[in-house]
Amino acid sequence: MNTIRYARGYTLVELMITVGIVGVLAGIAIPAYQGYISTSAAAAAQTNAETLAGFQDTYFYENETYLAGSYIPPGVDTLTAALSWKPSGDNDQFNYVVAPGGTGITTSYIITVTYKNDTAITATVTKP
Repeated sequence: MNTIRYARGYTLVELMITVGIVGVLAGIAIPAYQGYISTSAAAAAQTNAETLAGFQDTYFYENETYLAGSYIPPGVDTLTAALSWKPSGDNDQFNYVVAPGGTGITTSYIITVTYKNDTAITATVTKP
């Protein structure tokens, strides 16, 4: 006697339910992950700006003036040699610009650190 064996597997409905569940989970997880990335980039930018401010203050005590310049990797670098400073751990993901403050570079400065992947993420340190 011949018996018919049916192949076992998943039905289309079961696969569609699984795809729907994975889609909902991804819809929740991806924006949350992007929020964590933005928060950590903002914190890193602020930390890097404060570190650069410390090097600027040291430069001022030695030379009686602040240094204006920028560090925009790759290529533009007018800060690292004079300040003996190089950002560590940022993987060249930030642009650094030191500009004169309101009364001139000899007495004040404004440091702006911008995240390359999202220019809305910035940090600023001002020395009045």
